[in-house]
Amino acid sequence: MLTLLTALALLQPALAADGPATATVRHISDAPTRSTPSGTASVMRLAGAEEGAKNAFFAVLTIQPGGAVPVHRDATEEYLYVQTGTGVITIDGTDHTIKPGTGVFMPANAEVSFAVTGDEPVTVVQFFAGQGPEAKYAGWVAQPAN
Repeated sequence: MLTLLTALALLQPALAADGPATATVRHISDAPTRSTPSGTASVMRLAGAEEGAKNAFFAVLTIQPGGAVPVHRDATEEYLYVQTGTGVITIDGTDHTIKPGTGVFMPANAEVSFAVTGDEPVTVVQFFAGQGPEAKYAGWVAQPAN
């Protein structure tokens, strides 16, 4: 029978080959930014796989007035903290009004959609608890660095 210590010893060479992640400290003005082709949304990546993160994706997402996120499911948990704007997020068929100061938790594989309802952009701090869902931003247009 394989013990926990034996399993860790077997994994050690693989873990060492990856090497330790490097800390990242980044001001939002220096974050790599991508926008939808229509310009109605942008994402500013603070940390993710590109920075060596293995367990999460951390960004600031902004959606302009009139903008919306279509119905979708993400394979990981997602967390949002609303900084500006108002909207309605629908999670598994239930509508929730959001405004500044609202925190949102979405379980993995929840059915989610969102619409901005106010006159100002909605800006949220976004975390995916795992790698993968951020791949949707790869098709967005890279913006020049500030």
